[in-house]
Amino acid sequence: MSEAAAVPRRKNFTRELTSIAGAPILIWLVGWAPPLAYALTIAILAALVLYELLDLGEKKGYPVQKPLSIALLFLLLGGFVFEAVAVEPVIVATMLIIPAWYVFARTDLEEALPASAVSILGVLYVGMLAGALLRLRLEFGEQGPKLVFFLFLVVWAGDAGAYYVGRNFGRRPLSHRVSPKKTIEGTVGGITVSILAAAAIQRTFFPEFPLLHALLAAGILSASGVVGDLVESMWKRSAAVKDSGTFLPGHGGFLDRSDSILFTAPILYFYWTLLVRAGGPV
Repeated sequence: MSEAAAVPRRKNFTRELTSIAGAPILIWLVGWAPPLAYALTIAILAALVLYELLDLGEKKGYPVQKPLSIALLFLLLGGFVFEAVAVEPVIVATMLIIPAWYVFARTDLEEALPASAVSILGVLYVGMLAGALLRLRLEFGEQGPKLVFFLFLVVWAGDAGAYYVGRNFGRRPLSHRVSPKKTIEGTVGGITVSILAAAAIQRTFFPEFPLLHALLAAGILSASGVVGDLVESMWKRSAAVKDSGTFLPGHGGFLDRSDSILFTAPILYFYWTLLVRAGGPV
């Protein structure tokens, strides 16, 4: 076997080993950990995701404000966990405090606008999406852990299906400018696998999720997960980097691994709240 062919095999093996090692921890956190332990873990992971996102801004040459942004992120996530902390004032504070900081910082004026914009975007993007992931687990009682499991399994099944179908049958690029390896065939395969996974989940441990709703939600989540992955790929290409980080062997960074989950968490939250709990059509 040539060295060039061996590298992808080693990377795939490392990726799978990392996933196997992390799976029991993830299952415990979602299904059996105390709510505060789950919330604290999500908050720490969100801070690492925000750090990597802001790091992309730094690679573009913008003097982003990491400590202040992460502090505001923790405050924002606190609003999703503790009723005493309101989310809306933190959002407003973020949009006021970060630009004000650059007024008094020794930052070149031509860099103040993009640096402020990237810092605010990072806090609100990561904070609101991670907040939806918190609410899924904490708001819906016994169904909360099932919703998070549903989200993870459906999105990751779609990722795996898209990878293997695209690798073997992919011909037409989905977005050549952003991610040339993603194909239309792979995307269709991923959505199909997600729907099949949703049917299995509904039949085995989540009968409270009406079958037709589960299948429709799975299709929406799988397609949205692809968009979330493309968004992160777009940002990485803009910053001229391959991975957002190197902390997770075989997976890249925390942003690389969580982009689809974060992007789809609010979609499932609103789907469950507005359609399933409210007794919507289907």
